Amino acid sequence: MSKLRNRRTNVRKAAVAVTGAAALLALLTACNGTASGSVSADGGSAAPAAGDSATADGSTGGSTGGSGSGSSGTGSSGSTSGSSTSGGSSATGGSSTGGSSGGSSATGSVPACQASQLGYSWADPGSGTGQQKHAVVALTNKSGHSCTMYGFPGVDLVNSGQKWSLQRTNATPKRVTLANGASTNFAITFLVPAQGDSSTTFTPTTVVVTAPNQRTSFDLSWHGGAVVLQDGATHPGTYIGPVGE
Repeated sequence: MSKLRNRRTNVRKAAVAVTGAAALLALLTACNGTASGSVSADGGSAAPAAGDSATADGSTGGSTGGSGSGSSGTGSSGSTSGSSTSGGSSATGGSSTGGSSGGSSATGSVPACQASQLGYSWADPGSGTGQQKHAVVALTNKSGHSCTMYGFPGVDLVNSGQKWSLQRTNATPKRVTLANGASTNFAITFLVPAQGDSSTTFTPTTVVVTAPNQRTSFDLSWHGGAVVLQDGATHPGTYIGPVGE
């Protein structure tokens, strides 16, 4: 009887031991699976695994080095190139300075004709048919060098008691370059009174001429006779044209 009890006790202990061992094994297996999965997930999201660290470094290095080198290196080469371009433009500064000074010197080499260096004379003291006639004034360069002239002269018809400053036409002036001794002309168009009409006539004795863009005037004797006085008219029949026309 006692032997039978001992056997039953031993069988129970063995069964308990087997059950305990199986339970422990199942527990260990379950723990290892969860821990490994958890590390992998955390490792993926938080810190790269050892095998990925090269990729991480490479990508960081590539991004920093590549972008840095790209921006720094290329920027630097861009900046060098820019600097050399700038140097080029500074040399072109030679070009721009030189060019502009060359341009201005080319323009500046032919100065404006000064009033004191001009000769004033009649190329035609008055001709034409009908009531509207033309008188032509010649301006001659006596400066000893070439000079330029551009625009309209100032013209006043004057007698002992009156002065009439003539209006300009709508013609577009052109620049005239005169060699030493050369001349250019401008025309005075004037309206003569109809026969027997003396109410609006004006007989100048002198024409006061001011060359374009000058302040000094020169007097010429008037040879055209009486003109119709229209000093208050918007579109008078007496007017002047530009030089070189």
